[in-house]
Amino acid sequence: MASGPVPPSGATDPVVARVEWFHETVARECCRIRERYGPFVLHLRPFQGAFPARPHPAERERVFTAAEVRDLLRTQRERQAPRGLEWLAETAPALRAACEEAGLVVREHPVLLIDPCEDGSGEAACAPAPGARLLASHDWRVEHAIAVAHVGFAYPGTNRGPEGRGSVAELLASGDLRREAAEAARRIHAGTRALAIAETPEGPVATGQFNTLDDLAEIIAVATLPEARRRGHASAVLRTLIAEARSRRLRTMFLTAADEEVARIYESVGFKRLATVLEAGEGGPTGGA
Repeated sequence: MASGPVPPSGATDPVVARVEWFHETVARECCRIRERYGPFVLHLRPFQGAFPARPHPAERERVFTAAEVRDLLRTQRERQAPRGLEWLAETAPALRAACEEAGLVVREHPVLLIDPCEDGSGEAACAPAPGARLLASHDWRVEHAIAVAHVGFAYPGTNRGPEGRGSVAELLASGDLRREAAEAARRIHAGTRALAIAETPEGPVATGQFNTLDDLAEIIAVATLPEARRRGHASAVLRTLIAEARSRRLRTMFLTAADEEVARIYESVGFKRLATVLEAGEGGPTGGA
């Protein structure tokens, strides 16, 4: 792996430490205000997305208390910050018990990774897939791809359904995605994001992206329209993103899967388990990145 930021003390796996550093850096860069609050870090006034609190890097190995968690939630409500916490289980193992004692629901999300440049990682998994392509920053499909992702995530899981092109058309007509599309295009042009789509003759049906930082890439927003699921479109998008990461000589790609069923899809194209994201919220997802 290429040289990069020094992993925080206490992290036994350097790759896990680097993934944690990636998450913390993205949250910092996407928030106007980032404050320490006791043993936690609050993310306020995000430019985009909502970032729950995280344990401060210097506090991860400590014993957390339910009172500290309840005090954090009270402050988040008062300051209208995204409520709850999100962290890697391996870097702050004692925080889960404190969150559960405070009455929060803790959900697990598998973190998987792949080295696109590893010898023997599988040429099939690293070759661009037929039916999928990368988009340039000026391509009209950028906004279309984002609409596909929004519709896909509105209907989670892998089951098929009637939702599809009609829902995408309504979302595009609303104009609500123009700022998001402009930001995606800016990042594609800057080389810090790659955006792929899978298409049928009727138009894009699946999409996925990755963001880069140093020699890492995080895959995000992989989604398929319900009407087009279980036809291999998401796998085609993934293989295209992996091929692009290989062409850039990125050493590590990782992602956070919504659940075990989704994790198995990623494992089928060569991803391996690395860690677990824990998301603690008041009876529902915290809305973390």
